[in-house]
Amino acid sequence: DNNRFCTWDVIEPSSRYFKSLLYAHAENLDSRILQSKLSLDLKSDNKKNGDGIRHYLKNIRNQNLGNPLTINYFGNDISIDYLLSTEEMFFIDEELKESKTILEIGAGFGRLAHSIIENFENVERYIIVDLDLILKLSKRYLSKALNKKEFLKIKFISNNDLDAIQSLEPRGFDISINVDSFQEIEESIVLDYLEFISENSNYFYTKNPICKYHPDSVDIKFKNIVQFESVLTMGLCKDIIDIFDSNAIQKAREIYLRKYCPRNFIISKHESCFGQYLYYYSALYKCK
Repeated sequence: DNNRFCTWDVIEPSSRYFKSLLYAHAENLDSRILQSKLSLDLKSDNKKNGDGIRHYLKNIRNQNLGNPLTINYFGNDISIDYLLSTEEMFFIDEELKESKTILEIGAGFGRLAHSIIENFENVERYIIVDLDLILKLSKRYLSKALNKKEFLKIKFISNNDLDAIQSLEPRGFDISINVDSFQEIEESIVLDYLEFISENSNYFYTKNPICKYHPDSVDIKFKNIVQFESVLTMGLCKDIIDIFDSNAIQKAREIYLRKYCPRNFIISKHESCFGQYLYYYSALYKCK
């Protein structure tokens, strides 16, 4: 029994471990940015801790709408949502700098759209495709987070009206994005989206889980097993693996990279995600 011998317990009803991982994630990402080619763009000749993630975060106003849980990393007030947005922008920074039109499928409340529009002034049109109920949320959030000029760059399209996308952007998109939602969608629908991307986009960026895992492995107890079983039918990567087994993770990543590649696209680059998101994977594909 851990708490007989220590001042902590592995499982406890607090934010201790979440905040610790959030801090470690910020530290890791900040270091990576400072060591990258992007650091050449940072104005300070004496770059210091915090300057890497500040390169993006300083441009994003209204990050704390709704009072999210945050930590302070060298003067950066950080929530998990905007730290993840920073990680995603850093991964596709070069492509975003050259993009005028962006398609995001499944944007949630809009954290990444908010972040990209405020960091990349070259973006002229940002189309969000989502469920009608979620679009109501993202419209409301982004109308408060962005100024009027920025908000007008965004077009909100129902997932039931994909034909409207081509009428808005008949020449297609510089980059299409899906973060953390294809695993929640039926396989046939995901394949339809990938086919649409293959015909209408120059790049495709995905950041999704590489697998399924059993809730018992992280001490989650399901009262309704049907709920768990329904999750297993969604997305492209349905194998249940031990997400704390490096060999299993590596095999699942290889399958993920193949399955998420749109037709006539090739892998441009890919990388693992940090810490509590180690079973997620980032991949950028480009049209041949």
